[in-house]
Amino acid sequence: MKKLRLHLSIILGFFVVCFILGSFFDLEISKAVYSSKNGFGLFISSIGTLPGYMIFSFLGGGFLTLALRKQYPLWANIILYVVCAVTVGLTTYFAGREFFSSNGWDIKNLVWLGYLISLPFALLGVFLGYKVFSTTERKDLLFLLIVFVIFIFLALIPGVVLLKSIFHRPRFRSIVAYNQIDFHAWYEPCKNYKDLMSLTGLTSEEFKSFPSGHAGASALLVMAAVLMPLISKKADKYLPVILYCGLAWSMLVSFSRILVGAHFLSDVSMGSILTILMALIANEVVLFKERKTKQN
Repeated sequence: MKKLRLHLSIILGFFVVCFILGSFFDLEISKAVYSSKNGFGLFISSIGTLPGYMIFSFLGGGFLTLALRKQYPLWANIILYVVCAVTVGLTTYFAGREFFSSNGWDIKNLVWLGYLISLPFALLGVFLGYKVFSTTERKDLLFLLIVFVIFIFLALIPGVVLLKSIFHRPRFRSIVAYNQIDFHAWYEPCKNYKDLMSLTGLTSEEFKSFPSGHAGASALLVMAAVLMPLISKKADKYLPVILYCGLAWSMLVSFSRILVGAHFLSDVSMGSILTILMALIANEVVLFKERKTKQN
C-alpha cells in the first residue's frame, strides 16, 4: 500500500500540472481542439463514465458476498441485499443518463435507451465484484466496502456537484454559440448565469463546466486499483498496470470533453484531482486501520 501512495502521488502531480496549465491557457487550448460534432469525442463522452461508475456495482458485489455468507442477523443481510440493489441502480442511472443527453449524443427521446444499455454493465459489475470478493477471507471486508463507498461519494458529490453550483462556469460550446456569453476562468464565478439562461434559452446544464463530473467519474478506476490489492495478493503485481490504465482512460475521456466543448482543461483536471485525492485518503485510512490492527 505504501508504493501505491507513490503511484497515486505521481498521477495526482500530473493532473495538478494540467490544472495549472489550464488556468493560464484554457481558452487557447479549447479554441485549438474544439470540434462540436466530432463523432469520436461524442462516443467517448457517452461511454466515458461507464467503467468508472461500474465501481458502484462492483462494490455491490462485495455487499452481496457478505449477505450470501449469512454471517450477520437476518435484518442485516436484508440491508446488504438492498445496498447491492442500490449500487446497481446508481450505476445504471449515472452512467445511463450520459449516453443520449447533452453530454453525449444529445437525442432526448432516446434517454431511456441509455439506461437500458448501462443496466447489463451494472449487473456485470455485481458479478465481477462477487467473484473477486468471494475469494477473500478478510474479516474487515465490510469496513473496506464502507470506506470506499464513502470516499467515492466524497469525490463526486461534495466536490463536483457543490463546486458546479458555486462557479456556474459556462461551457465552451455555449460561449461559441452565443456572443452574449463571455469566457470565465475557473476562479471567476458566473454571477449572471440566470440572466444568460433567460436571454439564450439555455438550461442550467450549460453553466456547469467546472469541475468535470465525467473526468471525476472516469478516474474512479483508480479507486478500484486501490481496493484490489487489499482483496487479492495476486493483484498487487499488476497494480501499476491497473493504475496507469485508469490514468490513460481518464485522459482519453478528459480529452473528449475538451474536444466537444463541454469542458476546459482546468475543469477536467480538477475533476480528476478530486477523485485521486479521495483515493489517496482512502488508502491512508486503510493503512492506519491495518497499523492499528497489528499493534493490537
